[in-house]
Amino acid sequence: MARVSGPGRGSPLRQLWRQGNEPRAVQRWDWLPLILLLLGLATHFAHLLTAPPGVHGDAARLGLHAFDFIQRGIWPFYIYHQAAPNPLIVYLQAVAFLVFGFTPAALRGVTAFWGALAVPATYLAGRELFAGEGEAFARRAGFLAAVGLALNPFFGTFARYGIEPILLPALEMLIVAVLWRGLRRGRRVDFILCGVLLGASQYAYIVARAFPLALAVACGVAILANRRLVAHWRGLLLAAGLAALVALPQWLLFVRAPYTFVARTKGATQPLVLSLPDAGHVLIAKLARQFLMLGWQWDAGYHPGSTRPLLTPILFVGLLVAIGMTLYVRRAGRVFGLAMAGLMLAPDLLIYEGLSPMPNRVVPAVPFLFLAAGLGCAFLWRWLAARPRLPAWTALLVPATVVLAGAESQWYLAARVLPQVEATPGLEWKNSLVEVAEAAYMADHLDEAILLPSSEYQRAPLAYLLAQYYPRRHSGLPLPLSPGETVTPLAPAEPARPSTEGIPAGYRSDEWVLLEEGTAYFLPPIADAVVRSGEAQPLYASNDALAATVAAARWQGVAPALLPVSASFANGLDLVGYETGAFPGEGSLAVTLYWQPRQRITADVQIYVQLLDRQGQKLAGIHDWPLREAYRVRAWQPGETMPLSYLLDVPPNLPPGLYRLIAGPYDLIHQERIPLLDGPEFATVATLKVPLPPITDVPDRALKAAFGEAIALTGYTLSLTSTGLDLALFWEAQALPQTDYTVFVHLVDAAGQIAAQTDGQPRGGTYPTSIWEVGETVLDQHSVAAPPGEYQVYVGLYQWQTLARLPVALEGAAPSDDRLYLGSVTVP
Repeated sequence: MARVSGPGRGSPLRQLWRQGNEPRAVQRWDWLPLILLLLGLATHFAHLLTAPPGVHGDAARLGLHAFDFIQRGIWPFYIYHQAAPNPLIVYLQAVAFLVFGFTPAALRGVTAFWGALAVPATYLAGRELFAGEGEAFARRAGFLAAVGLALNPFFGTFARYGIEPILLPALEMLIVAVLWRGLRRGRRVDFILCGVLLGASQYAYIVARAFPLALAVACGVAILANRRLVAHWRGLLLAAGLAALVALPQWLLFVRAPYTFVARTKGATQPLVLSLPDAGHVLIAKLARQFLMLGWQWDAGYHPGSTRPLLTPILFVGLLVAIGMTLYVRRAGRVFGLAMAGLMLAPDLLIYEGLSPMPNRVVPAVPFLFLAAGLGCAFLWRWLAARPRLPAWTALLVPATVVLAGAESQWYLAARVLPQVEATPGLEWKNSLVEVAEAAYMADHLDEAILLPSSEYQRAPLAYLLAQYYPRRHSGLPLPLSPGETVTPLAPAEPARPSTEGIPAGYRSDEWVLLEEGTAYFLPPIADAVVRSGEAQPLYASNDALAATVAAARWQGVAPALLPVSASFANGLDLVGYETGAFPGEGSLAVTLYWQPRQRITADVQIYVQLLDRQGQKLAGIHDWPLREAYRVRAWQPGETMPLSYLLDVPPNLPPGLYRLIAGPYDLIHQERIPLLDGPEFATVATLKVPLPPITDVPDRALKAAFGEAIALTGYTLSLTSTGLDLALFWEAQALPQTDYTVFVHLVDAAGQIAAQTDGQPRGGTYPTSIWEVGETVLDQHSVAAPPGEYQVYVGLYQWQTLARLPVALEGAAPSDDRLYLGSVTVP
C-alpha cells in the first residue's frame, strides 16, 4: 500500500492533492489563506479603476461622508436611512483617505481589499464547516470555493464599486469559520470572536439585518442533523449575547425610530413581494430568475460582462452535486452551508425591484453559493480519486477545471468586455466618465475661478472627485465675485443626461458653484450673471464623449435682494429669506430659500417646499436632501446663509385665488416635520395669488358706494330665479385691504325681519379681500334662496372675528345699520 502523507506535510498546495486526516496536533502552519489572499488581491486590484469605469454614485456619497468625518468631525454611527451611510465603511474609507489621500483609488481600494479578504475567509469557512467530511476533503472544498470566488469577474468587479455590500461576505465567512471551529473544539474564545464579528456585521450593510436570523435558522437545521452540537449551547448563547451587545446601539435606534429598519423596503419602488396582489407569481418568477442567474445568464445591470452566469459550468455542476449529496446524507456542515446560501438569497427574493436579482442584495449570498459549489466539486474530486481504474491524475481535473474556467472568465473580462466598454460611444459607459473628465479639467486649472452649474456639482461622483481639490465648502453670500472679474464657466454638453444620479431637484441654469482657491462657494441664482468673452472649447471624456464646453467669461452678477422671512425651527435652523419667480409661470415656480443655522446642526434633515391651495391641499412640492448631500446640513457653519433653489412643477390653469408657499426641515428618521420654536410645524414663506382675468361683464346698475376706506361697490346685477335671486356684485379695491372681510346679503320682509341671507367671503372664499390689489375689480356672485314674497335687498361687509361691519357711504349718506340698500324684489 502506498504511503499517504498527512495534510501538514509538503507545500500548501501539495497538501490538497493528498488524502488523510491527521490530528491537528501534528499540523504545521497553513499557508493557503495567505496564498489565496494574494490571489484575491491580484484579481481584485488588476482593474481597480477600469472595471467598472468612472465612480459609482453610492460610493461617492460614502466618500463624501468619510470626507465630512475627517474634515468636520461628523461621524454617522448608526445606519440611519436609505440616503445615509452604513458606518463601518465610512470609518474604513476615512482611514484609507488619511493614509493614501482622497483619491478614487483609495475609495475603491477599501472595498477591493475586503472583496479579496473574502477569498481566504471562504477557504477558512469551508475548512471548518466541512471538517466532519475529513480534513483533506474540507480543505479541498474550501480551496475550490475560494479559488472560484477569487476568479469570479462579477464578485471582483462589484468589489471595485466602492460600496458597502462587499464588506459583508468577508465578515460572514469569518463568522462561520470561528463559529464552527468553536462547535468542533468547544473553545470559548471562538464563540467570543464570533459574537463580536456578528455584532459588527450589523454596521456593514442593510442585508446584514437578515444575517443573524439566517445564521440562527441554519444552526437549528445543523443541530437537527447532528444533535451533539447542542452540547455547545453555552457557547452559542455567549456568541448571541455578545453580538446583541455590540449591535445594541443600532437596534435601540430601530426601536426608537422603526422607519429606519424598513426604510429600504417601505417605498413604492421597493415593496415587499408578499404585499403585492400577485405575490405567488412574482415569487415563482424571481426564484426562476435566481436559478438562471447561477448557471445560465444574468443581467446584473451596471456591470461589465453581466450577461454571463454567476457560476462557471464546473461550479454550477458542483452546486447541483452538493444539493444532491446533502439530500442523500444530511450532515451538519452540508445542511448549514446550503441553508445559508438559500436564506441569504431571501432578501432579494422578498423585496420587489423588478424580477431580475439585484446585485447588491445577492452579494451577501455569493460566498455561501461558492461554498456549496466547492463542496460539490470536492465530492467529485474525491469520487474520481477513489476510482481504481482511473489514472491518479484524473482527480486533478476537477481543481484544474475550476482554475481554468475562472481564468477564462478573467480573460473574457480583460480581453473582450473592457475594450468594448472603452469603445462604447456616447455617454452610456457611464456618465461618471463625463464627471471624471470635468474633474480632471478643474484639477488642471486650480488657479482659475471656475463656475460649475449647481446641478453638476450635486452629482455625487463629481462632488467627490472635486473634494480633493476644493476641500472647503461655504455659502456664496456675500458674493465672492466682483463685477468684471474673469471667470471660466463649464457647461455640460448634456445637463439632462441619463445617469444613476438623475437630475438634481431644482435645477436652474443661472445657479452656480464657484470653485476658487480650494473652496466651493454655493451662489444664489442670478440671472445674466455671466457674459462670455471667448469661444467655447470642447472637453472630452476618455470614451470620446463630449463631456462639456468651457469658455472665458466675465462676471456681471450682483447680490439678489431677498425678501425677509423670520422662521426659527427647533433643530437650530432658521429660514431668513426667500425669492420667487413669476407666479403663475410657464409650468413651474422658481423658489430660492435662504437658510442660516443658529448653531451646529446635530442631525441631517431633508428640506421640503410645498405650494398649497386655500384648503391646505398640496399642489406642488419637493422633498429632498439639501444639495443632494453634496454639502449636508450638519456640515453648515453657524451663521452662514445657504441658498437652496427649487423648481416646483405647478399644475396648469390654476384658478384665481390665494396660494401659500410653505417650507421646513423634515426628520426622516422619525418621519416627522421639525416644528418652529413657537409651535407651528411649518413656516409660511409667502402668499401668492393667481389674479382674476379682466372683467368684461357690465353691471345692470352702476353706483359708487364706499365700504370703509379700501373697498367700493361700483355696481350690481340682480336677477330672480325659481328659488330666490342671484346677485352679482362688482367690487373694486380703492386701497389695499388689511384683512379678509365677509360679504352678507339680506332679504328683509315687510315686517323688517331677515327672511333669507347668505354670508361668505368673495367668490366662495377663493379670492379673499386681503389679496385684492388697488384698482382691481372683483366680480362676486351670490345666490339667495327665499320663499315667495316681497323683499328688500341689502348688502354689506364685516370682519368675521369681531362681527364689526364696515361703514357704508353712498353719495354722502351713511346708513345707520352699515348695510347698503339695493332695492326691492318680488320672489314668485
